[in-house]
Amino acid sequence: MKPKTLNTRNNNLSKVQLKTFEKFRRKLKEKVPDYRLTWVHPYSETIIEAGFEPQKGLSYRKTMRAAKLATELHDETGILIILR
Repeated sequence: MKPKTLNTRNNNLSKVQLKTFEKFRRKLKEKVPDYRLTWVHPYSETIIEAGFEPQKGLSYRKTMRAAKLATELHDETGILIILR
C-alpha cells in the first residue's frame, strides 16, 4: 500500500523553500525511488522538516542516501531539510 501523494501547495513554504524541496524530491525520486515523503512543513526560514512513511523495503542505506542528498542541497541552496 502506497502512502498518499504529497501536496506541497498548501504547507506555507516560501518560494525558496518550495524550490529547494521540489529539487530534493526530484533527486530523491531518481536516486531512491522507494523513499516516499508524506509531509513537509517549514521550521524556520532556512529549515524545512520532511516526514516519510516507513516502508517494508526501506533500509538504512537508502535512508543514508536520502540524508546525503539533503546535505548536498543544503550546500547548494542554504536550506536545510530535516528528515523525520
